[in-house]
Amino acid sequence: MPDLPTGTVTFLYTDIEGSTLRWEQHPDVMKRVVERHDALLQEAIEAAGGVVFRRMGDAFCAAFPLASQGVDAVLAGQSALHAESWDQRVAPIRVRMALHAGRGEVRDGDYVGAHLNRIARLLSTGYGGQTLLTQAAYELVCDSLPQGVSLLDLGQHRLKDLQRPEHVYQLVSPHLPADFPPIKTLSTRPNNLPPQPTEFIGREKEVEEASQLLGRPQVRLVTFTGPGGTGKTRLSLQVGGTFLERLQDGVFFVPLTTISDHTLVPTACAEALGMPESTGRPPVDALRDYLRQKELLLVLDNFEQVMGATTMISDLLPAAPQLKVLVTSREVLHIYGEKEFPVSPLRMPDPRRLPPLRELAGYESVRLFVERATSVKPGFELTEENAAAIAELCHRLDGLPLAIELAAARIKLLSPQAILSRLESRLKLLTSGSRDLPARQQTLRGAIDWSYDLLSPDERILFRRLAVFKGSCTLEAAEAVCQMRSAEFGVRNGKDEEASHIPHSALRTPHSIDVLDGLASLVDKSLLRQSETDDGDPRFGMLETIREYALERLEEAGEVNAICAAHADYYMQLAEQAERYIHTSKQQSALDSIEVEHENIRAAIEWSITSEESKETGLRIGIALCRFWHIRGHMGEGRRWMEALLSRTEGRTKLRANALHATGYMTFLLGDLPVARRFLEESVSIAQEIGDDITLAYPLFMLGAVTGFGGDPAEGSALAARGIALFRKAGDRGGPGLNLGLLVAGVLAFTQGDYAATGVILGESRAVSKELGDKYTLAQASTYLGDVARMECDYPRARLLYEEALAIFNAQRGRGDIPALLHNLGYVAVAERDYSRARALFRESMALQQEIANKQGISECLTGFAAIAGAEGNPQRAARLFGASETLRLSIGVYMWPAERIEWDRNMSVAKAQLDEIAWQEAWDAGCAMTMEEAIVYALEDRR
Repeated sequence: MPDLPTGTVTFLYTDIEGSTLRWEQHPDVMKRVVERHDALLQEAIEAAGGVVFRRMGDAFCAAFPLASQGVDAVLAGQSALHAESWDQRVAPIRVRMALHAGRGEVRDGDYVGAHLNRIARLLSTGYGGQTLLTQAAYELVCDSLPQGVSLLDLGQHRLKDLQRPEHVYQLVSPHLPADFPPIKTLSTRPNNLPPQPTEFIGREKEVEEASQLLGRPQVRLVTFTGPGGTGKTRLSLQVGGTFLERLQDGVFFVPLTTISDHTLVPTACAEALGMPESTGRPPVDALRDYLRQKELLLVLDNFEQVMGATTMISDLLPAAPQLKVLVTSREVLHIYGEKEFPVSPLRMPDPRRLPPLRELAGYESVRLFVERATSVKPGFELTEENAAAIAELCHRLDGLPLAIELAAARIKLLSPQAILSRLESRLKLLTSGSRDLPARQQTLRGAIDWSYDLLSPDERILFRRLAVFKGSCTLEAAEAVCQMRSAEFGVRNGKDEEASHIPHSALRTPHSIDVLDGLASLVDKSLLRQSETDDGDPRFGMLETIREYALERLEEAGEVNAICAAHADYYMQLAEQAERYIHTSKQQSALDSIEVEHENIRAAIEWSITSEESKETGLRIGIALCRFWHIRGHMGEGRRWMEALLSRTEGRTKLRANALHATGYMTFLLGDLPVARRFLEESVSIAQEIGDDITLAYPLFMLGAVTGFGGDPAEGSALAARGIALFRKAGDRGGPGLNLGLLVAGVLAFTQGDYAATGVILGESRAVSKELGDKYTLAQASTYLGDVARMECDYPRARLLYEEALAIFNAQRGRGDIPALLHNLGYVAVAERDYSRARALFRESMALQQEIANKQGISECLTGFAAIAGAEGNPQRAARLFGASETLRLSIGVYMWPAERIEWDRNMSVAKAQLDEIAWQEAWDAGCAMTMEEAIVYALEDRR
């Protein structure tokens, strides 16, 4: 044996928990198991620089010159033991460990001294998988722990046969179990906390924060709130365990799952406390007298069904000044002094941006799934093959511990990928919980049923109607959609499940819901979640699992058609209102108002596609969203929605003509000219049939653009001219449209290279704009004339025209077109070799494009920065930025306008001439591999 360390030595003691019984039951198996156990520990100790100086059965005694080496050995040994696949006849094999530091006195080849008794006694107080440290060991390692490893303070403890108490700490690693009952010392307080059959996963932050909150002297009552399945009960037990050492008279758990009569709660508390039976006195009086001088924590679990017992708590707290109460409930108690502690779902990974495997394993929801899956299928582990499915499962299950545990129980028969594919109706899949749990915890549906059954009739109506919203909604939206009268639904006795709760007279009478009060109540009851926008406005939403349940209730009540129609109508009005501000100073807020409601708008359109009565509503939404889809880079999606909606309508109406025009516009911008032509030609045909010149003129302009860009500029100009003639015919009514027609005609002339004709047409547009007071179109005409000057390399004139347009937009506070003008001025500055000004202009344009999330504009700014890099002699940087810009543009499928294509070709040729083909391609590929966010950061780096 190597020489034993002397001086200050760190000692490690270990043994296998419960090995004696296992030896008696399975001696042959245990022989092999212990041999493997020995090999793993021996390797861990020696690799860390330690020496095994004593062996007693399956126990190890080792010594280390440095305390940090002892910690390394523990972490390696416990990790190896935890990861090992043990024979199920004796599994789990869990080893308790203890570390202590003291003077290493050696006699006859062995250590002696009182500190060996201390570590032996400490070891006997722990549990398998747990590692305990004395104060002496703590002092040596507390400042040099490995990353992610910490020490949990377990407080002062009296150890058997030792006069001096020991301050004990627990070693905590994110990769090892950390949830253990109170250590078995003489200091253990009275309690009835039930032992838990499974490891407590995650929630370290919640345990710490809740314990700190409840530990404040002035805090007497804390209520854990959250929907069914979030793990409130388990968290309360974990927090309660931390108070065993703090409270002289212990911690007592009172389960209320089987009680519905609130008058029985005092009796349940008395039974949990082990109070002698009281005769002739009200139970609450006896309880109050018993607790009067007690220093203890009372944990009241599942209080939502006995809310009438809040008066008992109000009576007990002032009568027993050292009493603390921890409540779990799906709604707050509204008692003076109550501190609410919302219990959120477990932390989930984003399945769209999957982190590396090691980082993914650190997410609480993933840890819980893997741990519970391992319990039913030994050997199961998180791998590269199943990581995406597990992450998606946790996300789809809203991070709810109960849902995750029920899903993991299926792993015995189904792979994670198979479970995911069957998750269309999670309420049907997620059954078969542990049979020793209450019925409501054996299925996810049972957990939600429990909450639903406690709602009032009005609350049930509001709850199920709110299911129509995707993601979340505003108070205004909830009131508009949900505050409908029962008479509007033709409620019949026997049809609506609430019929048994509402008198027949009430069903015949219009019945209106107070939505504001109802929302507050559902939030209190944890069936609804409240958040706030950046402006402080409230939003309300459901976990998707709860929403699925509410949708089923909505269908059972026969209200789906009416509520979905009201929902679609509300978002149609919101979209049309936002459309009016797209070209004003309120553009960003208008776009943001749609973006935040995009999920709801998608749901409204989807409903409209399948609903006969709402199909026109969907078309109106699509027409209003056309510019939003363009600016925010959703045109491919917008086109698909519009095509689906158009396939459901056959009438030759003005609405259909306008919808065809909008669809043709988006399809044109996506570069699919033949299909765009088909949509626009049908729009023209319908407008001609109904004899509406204004409705006809708009698709004529667009058809002219499609025709011109498709290779027949003369025909394109002729179509635009027809549209202009229609607007001239309409007189004042056609004035604004005439301006648009002139702009289109001017652009068509510009694309043909006929700059003289462009000048004449846009000159007329400027004159009409001034006559009408149409400053917006005046600025647009100046912008296009600036493009002409830029293409002719007349940069002073281009700058003058762009600045004129910019001044108009600034005066109107219309920010929508400002980013593009700044971008154009940037190109002028590049051409004039004023690279500092160019850089500043592209930076400002990029910032504005980011504000409105305009991916096309961001792509164009990246091209501008590429032009600067090429002009300054940095071709590799230019190639990367060109590649990133092209990738982003292709991702949204946007057609490149002629002026942009000319500028692109001009600047790329400058950069490409400075680099050989291979180097250019390598840099280009590197740019193509960047995300949009990475490309923006790279572009904004101040590189000369």
